[in-house]
Amino acid sequence: MKKVLVIILLFVFQISFSQSGNVIIKGNLKSASGKMYLYEILGSESFLIDSTFVSNKTFQFKSRNFVKGYYKLSLSNESNSVEIVVNPDESSVLNINFTEYRLATNYTVLNSRENEVKKLYNLKKAEIDKKINSNKRNTNLSVAIRKQNNANYQQELLDYSNELVKKYPSTYTGKVLSHSVSPNQDVSYKFFDDIDFSDESIIRSNMMTNRIQQYMILHSNYDAKNNPYAFYDVVDYIMSKAKVNDRVAEFCMYNMLDGFYNTAATSTDPMWSDLCNYIIDEYFFGDACGEVEISDLMKERATKFKDLQIGSVPPDFSIRDQNDKIINLNTVAKQNDYTIIMFWASHCSHCMVELPQFLTWYNSNKNKGVEVIAISLDSNKSKWTQTINDYNFSWLNVSQFLVYKSPVCKDYKVKKTPTIFVLDSSMKIVSKPKDTNSLKIFLNNKLN
Repeated sequence: MKKVLVIILLFVFQISFSQSGNVIIKGNLKSASGKMYLYEILGSESFLIDSTFVSNKTFQFKSRNFVKGYYKLSLSNESNSVEIVVNPDESSVLNINFTEYRLATNYTVLNSRENEVKKLYNLKKAEIDKKINSNKRNTNLSVAIRKQNNANYQQELLDYSNELVKKYPSTYTGKVLSHSVSPNQDVSYKFFDDIDFSDESIIRSNMMTNRIQQYMILHSNYDAKNNPYAFYDVVDYIMSKAKVNDRVAEFCMYNMLDGFYNTAATSTDPMWSDLCNYIIDEYFFGDACGEVEISDLMKERATKFKDLQIGSVPPDFSIRDQNDKIINLNTVAKQNDYTIIMFWASHCSHCMVELPQFLTWYNSNKNKGVEVIAISLDSNKSKWTQTINDYNFSWLNVSQFLVYKSPVCKDYKVKKTPTIFVLDSSMKIVSKPKDTNSLKIFLNNKLN
């Protein structure tokens, strides 16, 4: 870590490199047909902003205004994608040549130093991810060796990132990497001194997401007895910095909201849900951020978190089951006293322990006004169907086969499996059990 910090300290200046302008994105494809999608990247999430059809192996998006940063192109579905840099200062036309169906496999962005650097980083990141996944699957290694291997792989990526920073310091990727760690890690009031919060481009990568998370870990000073409101203070402090730019402010709100919601999903402490409500009520819909104008789109995204709290009505959905029959949540909920939405996957070891055990309870109680909609995060339909048949999962089984990128998965903010919601007949959430044992305890208390 010392080696990394020494290099980063060479670039201690306030990050400010936001420019915007109109750019046309076009290119050639190996595929003769299909649809290209364009996403903007905000932190660790991506949002669809445009699409166009492929014609004669070419595609072209309409000219639009871009803020410098990372964006994503995908062909046919989001799993076939590649991240690129759009820099209006570099060129008003971004011309990309894809020579393989899988976009990230082999491509060239003509006359773009920005994307030359980004491609180098993408390839190295993919290489490291492959090593980490292989290490994870190697059951012959001890836990300690696996942990050390992962640390070595992460260090390899950090070392490579610092080489890119030294070689391409003026590029967007170079600047993002050079500011991934604060030069004032141990000083809370100087932690963000190298960040220009008026610069919208700081949110067009995962750099700010990581920095906010680092600040939470290092400087929240939470103590349930002596400092119970520490995280509220952190929220207020970060928002006092971010409010100089409307888009940066709403990004920071959403980023912290997402982080607290994910923590609440695995914790029994109600504080995390209270923090979510605090950000929504005080910042998105209140006056805590002063004159910041929050967009209707971001308010809509924030409302979705509210809709996933106990007492709220979550998003409705209609998804096909293994027999191609459409299952509608609202319809099922009206027909039962309790409807369980259970997100799972056949490759999830916890799921394959918990679900067969819960199946015994379900078979004994399903006639008491209880139904399960098991939403699989599988990508392979045949494996999903085989698992259902092998274990005789007799509840309602549905899947969109897009893993965590499934629309229903995004609507329900699912980041792990199993994830469970219990709804009453009016479709209100009455419980969010952490596991199937907690689920059985809740239902037994209600049914007996």
